[in-house]
Amino acid sequence: MKRIIGKINPESRHVNIWGAGFSGLILGYFLKDQGYSVTIYEKSNKVGGKIQTKRTGAGLVEKGPNALFLNQDGLELLKELKLEPIPASKKLRRLLMINGKPKGPFQFGLFTKMATNIFKKPPLVSDGLTVADFFRPLMGQENIKHYLSPALGGLYATPADNLHFKSIFSQVGNKAQFNSYWTFIKMMLKHQKDQPKLELSGSVSFEGGMQTLINRLAEIMKNDIKLNYKEPFRIKGNTIICADAINASELLKDLRPDLSSALGRIQYRQLCSATVFLKREIKSLHKAFGVLIPLENGYSSIGVINNKAIFPTNNGNVSSYTFISSKLVSDKEVLQDLQLLSSDITKEDIQHIEITNWEKALPIYDLQLFLSVKKLHQLAYKEENLAIFGNYVAGISLREMITAAKAFSIHPLDYTSAE
Repeated sequence: MKRIIGKINPESRHVNIWGAGFSGLILGYFLKDQGYSVTIYEKSNKVGGKIQTKRTGAGLVEKGPNALFLNQDGLELLKELKLEPIPASKKLRRLLMINGKPKGPFQFGLFTKMATNIFKKPPLVSDGLTVADFFRPLMGQENIKHYLSPALGGLYATPADNLHFKSIFSQVGNKAQFNSYWTFIKMMLKHQKDQPKLELSGSVSFEGGMQTLINRLAEIMKNDIKLNYKEPFRIKGNTIICADAINASELLKDLRPDLSSALGRIQYRQLCSATVFLKREIKSLHKAFGVLIPLENGYSSIGVINNKAIFPTNNGNVSSYTFISSKLVSDKEVLQDLQLLSSDITKEDIQHIEITNWEKALPIYDLQLFLSVKKLHQLAYKEENLAIFGNYVAGISLREMITAAKAFSIHPLDYTSAE
């Protein structure tokens, strides 16, 4: 269900939001736009959560998401905020580490395998189906491991064997069986074709990085945000918790133990980003968005983002790359990965390394998350003025969160349209 969990009473025109990360800011913005008065409580001294842009002597570092992938609601939001987006460079190569070298992902062997099996009937779409289960007859387990898992890992940081199919491919709705993989592919292509044509599409950032988006929302909401708030959590009037599932579980532990228990079962993935500023370009990533790296390749990283190629205006004349790992890495391990990519790189080529580690970076979109969110909807439906929102609720991406927040602000009681 692509919907914020729970409801608020629209007759009461004030809303208390706990958490000033992106979910709290964007939901507060849309509720305010609908005429609600809003108070956002934040226990830390800053807003934006994991969306942080740091200015270093070498250049900009994105400590969290590096871009917003636009949909209609995202584009309209930027117009309302009077923010001028910087589009990502077009026609960049998307690379995958194959046999130790960055290559295009559509290899002949994979294409042949899929062409041979395209008219096979996929497995039944059940609640317990994983992405790997669904695609295994089409691709084979080795291709899932070396191609599909890294591709999905770029967004979900989770292998296909653990990703819940109905959560990742929500477009299938309640359909239980496809006649063939070709039927499924045609449905996905039609869904994409039916999306509104945008005057600007793809990934965008802003002058000064993603922090510019956060700063603009915070500026609009400046009189509604209470930073360094240390008072105990309480449910008073319309209350919305905009925090990760672990913190939301802690807030509700005494007041709503059933909700707390369901939230506490949601698991998170650790991620570490190391942004490296080099005196020269990594030649194998020339004109590339970056490279995804399957596990067991000798790298500490699961992917590399070519910041300079994607947003050149934000990266000046410096070559900037962000290495993403599923564990905390050291400068030495980053250098080792650099030298695996380009053997002629030395320590002297590095101007600066900025490492950021998030213990709870992303929710794991597995069966447990699906069951927990389903249970949370059942429990919260009985509530009249309590809701829960975060990137484990209605989609992992910023654009999905924008759409969910906007829809909720207009129709806070409507569950049927979210099916």
